[in-house]
Amino acid sequence: MYKSKFFWIFVSTFLLIIAVYVLKLEAIAWYYWHAFKNPHEAHSHNLKDYQVEIDGLVIPELKNASGFTHNAKTNTLFTVLNQESQIVELDLNGQVIRKIHVTGVDDMEGITHIADNRYVIADERDNRLILVIIEDDSVDIDVRNVPKLKLSINPSGNKNFEGVSWDDNHQRLLVVKERDPKYVMSVTGFFEAEIGKPLNIEIKRIEAFETAIKWAMRDLSSIAYDNGTGHLLLLSDESRLIKEYSEDGKAIGALALWKGFHGLKEHVPQAEGITVGSDGRIYIMSEPNLFYSFKPQTIKN
Repeated sequence: MYKSKFFWIFVSTFLLIIAVYVLKLEAIAWYYWHAFKNPHEAHSHNLKDYQVEIDGLVIPELKNASGFTHNAKTNTLFTVLNQESQIVELDLNGQVIRKIHVTGVDDMEGITHIADNRYVIADERDNRLILVIIEDDSVDIDVRNVPKLKLSINPSGNKNFEGVSWDDNHQRLLVVKERDPKYVMSVTGFFEAEIGKPLNIEIKRIEAFETAIKWAMRDLSSIAYDNGTGHLLLLSDESRLIKEYSEDGKAIGALALWKGFHGLKEHVPQAEGITVGSDGRIYIMSEPNLFYSFKPQTIKN
């Protein structure tokens, strides 16, 4: 009798764990935790009040789009195609403005705008950050002889550095490693490096986020730093979740990329890029070619 009871407890627990994993119930639990625990945080995006404005727009010209960044000067968006070796510029409605062929990359997964016409792209398989210049009329870029930074903390592979964002407030690059393990790291000195002069580059994991992301997100697909609030937006494809973090690693909000949440008609299938516009809109790129825009409550129709 005792053994039979123990057996069924074991089976029930096992099935519960399987259900949580398959249905990603822990992500929904985190979402509601933030929605009720933090009804409103000063100087935050207040993610729970965002609503989808452009819901899964198919962009036929794109394949395997990954990574996203907003250029405030041009008020346009840039994404990378990791198999076609292209950078693509889009308007805020997801319409393609131009495609830029890139020579000298293997597996682009992230892009961030720094200032003026300067950008950094992340090459995941080769574990490199690459500083590039994109002129207003560029259609071809050769990066074989431009400044690069090899991040040799982990061996090459397909679970390495997935997203990159520029933190203008602290003059640093923020990079996320996808998983096994997942973490956020900062890179300073690379953007300012000059050819022929001594390097003063510092690379370190940001410990403030270690505990915060360990159990809350299954992977890290992308990152966006918001200079206005000083907060990070971390994107998880596997959890279908965006979480907002303060600079000290405190989680202060969440946006669920699930069917029925925030007006979404379907799940966001494979979110791989996130960026924030000048007006607070959040833009998501989902592989292979789906475009999303989320509008804050402060913007009226």
